[in-house]
Amino acid sequence: MSTNMAPEESKYRVVLSTLSLLLGAVVAHVVFAIALWATTGMAGQWFLIFLAYSALPVWIVGITAGMALGVALRRIRNQWIHVAAFFLAGALMCAQFGAYHSVLSLSFPISLALAAAIGRLAVWKLVRINDPLSPLAP
Repeated sequence: MSTNMAPEESKYRVVLSTLSLLLGAVVAHVVFAIALWATTGMAGQWFLIFLAYSALPVWIVGITAGMALGVALRRIRNQWIHVAAFFLAGALMCAQFGAYHSVLSLSFPISLALAAAIGRLAVWKLVRINDPLSPLAP
């Protein structure tokens, strides 16, 4: 084990920095606004409205849910499982807001799920993977 690694970090395989978390949230926020705008078929200025009105939910609920999911997935090394879990969590969190009404109302949960997955995918290369069994471990 390396001396520059804190003991509590060494037991976790996947570690994401605070800056990486914020970058993932920014990407997810923009993707959510684009996806929601694209799926609703509204005029161009609606993108800015979606971006502005989604800021508070993304930065409070999204960051909190992303951190909780990230903590739950720390021991899983496979990054594709992380991306799939973020997609599924995003879809399940918002399914009650329209998944049972019409095809158009699916745009909200699908937009959020897509944004969460792409936000997690955006920080893929910024994740530090600790593998104590590997000779290349830090």
